[in-house]
Amino acid sequence: MIDNIINQIKESESKAKDLIVLSKRESAEIIEKAYQKANEILKEAEKEAKEMYMEAETNAKNDVGKEAIKLEKDFNRKLEEIKNISKSREEKAIEQIVQRIID
Repeated sequence: MIDNIINQIKESESKAKDLIVLSKRESAEIIEKAYQKANEILKEAEKEAKEMYMEAETNAKNDVGKEAIKLEKDFNRKLEEIKNISKSREEKAIEQIVQRIID
């Protein structure tokens, strides 16, 4: 009878050890899967961040290009105005000099 109880205790201990080993293995697998999932999430987040950065950079370059074209047009228009004013004044000065010579 005592031998039977001792055998049952030993069997219970053996089953408990098996459960502990199984639990440790399962917990290690769960932790490994969690790390893998976390790495996947980080990689996806990095990819999305890079895509967003590239899109923002492209948009910024396009905006700068448009602004540069606008500024160049404004500059050329104002330069032409200044040239016209200068030419007009030069012509007036020449007319005045010619008029003084004639008079």
